[in-house]
Amino acid sequence: MKEQDLFTEAMGKVQPLKSAADKVVVTKPKPRHLKGNTAIRREQVSPASKPSTALSVQATSDPWVFVADGISRDRLRRLAAGRPPVGQTFDLHGMTRDEALDTLELGVGRAISESKRVICIIHGRGLHSQGKAVLKEAVHHWLRQGIFAHAVLAVIPQPGSGGGACLVLLRRQ
Repeated sequence: MKEQDLFTEAMGKVQPLKSAADKVVVTKPKPRHLKGNTAIRREQVSPASKPSTALSVQATSDPWVFVADGISRDRLRRLAAGRPPVGQTFDLHGMTRDEALDTLELGVGRAISESKRVICIIHGRGLHSQGKAVLKEAVHHWLRQGIFAHAVLAVIPQPGSGGGACLVLLRRQ
């Protein structure tokens, strides 16, 4: 039997919907803590982009640290000490900016769905970049304004990494 014949036989009992009124449209509500659309395309990820209003972020003296309101200094100390432990690590070394952001999009989405609390992102220090650290800036910008920015509670440099990796505390599901 040909593939087309198999398809026709399988679909033989299927009836099309008569009108648009019969169709069911499912829309997923936005979480209450989101204000506006925090989705960001890869093309928009650049250090010059304007900051997101998805989370209210506490000001820190370190540009590589950001913390959502309500996260205490004690919580950051515990995070730096490995409590809770890292649930997943992403090594972005050798990737282009777009490859790294694709990897993050898939990996962070999976980490959130698996209820991971802490992830480690190894982005490097930018020693092989000409000028600025491309991956480091893109990763931190994506964490602040990307599609999963609503789930990021804190980002700190991983102790002992020399600034080449960061620990990300994710919101509980």
